[in-house]
Order: sequence, then structure tokens, then C-alpha cells
Amino acid sequence: MKLNYNEQCDRLLTKANQQFGLTKRTCYFVNDYRRKRALYLSLIRSQFEHCSVIWRPTNKTMLDRFENFQKKCIKWILGEEFMHYDSNEKYVLKCRQAKILPLEKRFDFNDLTLFFKVVNKLIPLQLPTYLKFFDGISRLRSCHLDSLCLVSELKPRINSTFSCSKNNVLNKSFFYRTHLLWNNLPFVLREVSSFSSFRINLLKFLWGETNITEIEDNGMGGVG
Repeated sequence: MKLNYNEQCDRLLTKANQQFGLTKRTCYFVNDYRRKRALYLSLIRSQFEHCSVIWRPTNKTMLDRFENFQKKCIKWILGEEFMHYDSNEKYVLKCRQAKILPLEKRFDFNDLTLFFKVVNKLIPLQLPTYLKFFDGISRLRSCHLDSLCLVSELKPRINSTFSCSKNNVLNKSFFYRTHLLWNNLPFVLREVSSFSSFRINLLKFLWGETNITEIEDNGMGGVG
């Protein structure tokens, strides 16, 4: 059994590249970075938002392709198309300058906002039966889990080729991968009941993980 969305990712990158080229040709007269940024978010990056919780890239090779594409777009937004961002640190710094989250963090944001809605029963979708809230009982001498952490009854196994294939499906599935992200959030963030407050504070947390603390509303219903 395979869970592989590489073809979907390839199609989206091709489509986004085409839209990026069209945008540059038709909006060649736009020089203001704020307008370029708005064009990128509304016409180009928006193509990566639809149902990303299903198809999002999970391996480093594909993630790098998405980040490299956004790197090219950020160079255009900032008017630095002939500059070379020679390190990941430089790229993240430019993301900060453009006030656009790195795409991996944006995918995490989309995962976690949907997960929040499921956990708080804001939508008619339930947690899978293998995920349970931590009940305080652990075999470990020291345990970092709290009452809002989720524990999976399914555990990855690496004893055979067959089990590795099953692990691949489990690890890439939305609920399994996102419960790990959820548990990594601060308790004060997970206990927030308001969806709008959760979004705002989640964005601050994700920016903080990139060592970037200053963020600004993008004028499109959120930050990043």
C-alpha cells in the first residue's frame, strides 16, 4: 500500500510556475513589493493551500523543491532576482523581510488549524480511534506529556519490509503526523478555545521556530 502524492506535487509546482511566469509578464509594471506580495499570495501560493492537509510534501527532497520555488518568488517580490540566497538562514531571513512563512511552516499551519477544529469539535470530523488524550499513565520515569497531548495506539514498526511500507502510510497520514505537531505546541496554545486566537498565536509560534519574532498581518485574513 502506497501513500504517494509526488505526482500531485509535480502538477502543482508546474501550474504555479506557469502562473508565476504569467504574473511577471502581465504585471511587469508593478514595482512595489507589497503589491507583488499580494499578487504572489493570491494568485500563486494560494494554489498550495487547497487540501494541502491531504497532499502536502513530507519528504525533504520534495519540500526543498517547494521552498526553492518560493525562494524564486521572494526574489521577485523583493526585487532581488539576480541575488543568490546561499543558505537556508538567508532564505528564512528573506521570508521574514517579505513577511511570508517558509512553505514547510505554512503546511504545518494548515495541518494544525484543521486539527484544532477537529479537537474542539468545530467541524463534523472526529479524531481516529487510535488517538487518545493522555490519561496521565506512562511507563516512562519522566514524561513530558500533559492532559491535552494525544497518544497514538498505533506505533511505527521497522522489523520488515512490509511493516516499513505500513509505517510510510501511517507517518504520512494527516492525523498521525499532525498529532505529533500538536503535542509539540505549548500547553497554553493548545488550551486556547477561540479559533481566531489560536491562528494568531500559532503563527507567532511558527515564526518563533524560525528564530523570527516580528510578524505582520498580510491583510488577507492572517499572517504568513
